[in-house]
Amino acid sequence: MPSYGSIPSPSLRKMENGHNYGSRATFSFDRIIGDPFALATISIGILAWIIAFVSSIISAIHGGFPNFAWWALVLMFFCIIGVTVTVASDSESTYHVAIVGFLSAGLVLTTSSVNSLVYSSIAAFEASAAGFILLSMVAIVWIFYYGSQPQASHRTFVDSFALHKDSQGSHNSRQMSNNYGVRPDTSVTANPAPQMYTSAQLNGFETSSPVSGYPGGPAGVDQRNSSQPRFGATAMNNTSQVHTPTEGQTDGAADTTAEYPYRAKAIYSYEANPDDVNEISFQKHDILEVSDVSGRWWQAKKPNGETGIAPSNYLILL
Repeated sequence: MPSYGSIPSPSLRKMENGHNYGSRATFSFDRIIGDPFALATISIGILAWIIAFVSSIISAIHGGFPNFAWWALVLMFFCIIGVTVTVASDSESTYHVAIVGFLSAGLVLTTSSVNSLVYSSIAAFEASAAGFILLSMVAIVWIFYYGSQPQASHRTFVDSFALHKDSQGSHNSRQMSNNYGVRPDTSVTANPAPQMYTSAQLNGFETSSPVSGYPGGPAGVDQRNSSQPRFGATAMNNTSQVHTPTEGQTDGAADTTAEYPYRAKAIYSYEANPDDVNEISFQKHDILEVSDVSGRWWQAKKPNGETGIAPSNYLILL
């Protein structure tokens, strides 16, 4: 099944890694407590910032304290707060680029502060340098973590110890408890559940060309529309046993086949949006009849006769 690109938007209903992103993520310190990596690095960062801050005040009283070191303390303070909030709200994947950017700027300032303070013979300067060294080490670790792809081996190993994360090589997934939803079964494919638009948000933006990526339409269209028998197909009944349909039956079957010429199998379960009466719900492995395979939403009919639109990312043509 081909994959389709999507434009990030906070208004989209998306299903990714078992999360229902239609609702805002809740803030909980349990995510920090249940993540040994986040708990350790945030704790060390707070301790290092306190050491550097107190020592800097004492150093400023003695005189000769570099002014730019105060900016390092301010920037690292907000970096620590930012990492804490993103971990507690389970939004690291959303803000990881911003985190890496601010930490990089903070790393420049903290290392410069170390260079200006560590060679002093004043104890307060040396203590302040020690605090900035710890802040620099925490910044490097966070940059290496948040600057890497979720499927990186070191990040997968670190996430395996977290209670709310599930280490996985294909994507940064979350193993959800009953409070956060259930991760859909993706044993059929190695790819995570696709990101989806609602049909209302795609009004006017549907592509008029087939999206299967094959010249001339989806794979197998020629075989479906061809009247030639497939390889291995033989007539099992003799002419005396053939039932000749009436003219009305023939016309009805032809109309049904013409209206829904394709068949598709559901590779994920899908729950229709209650705000959109045009969508239909279906279960994994259901076989649907499809009338058109253009665009991201297909007109489909369930075995019970119910018709509506279904997301093409959840279906695979047979």
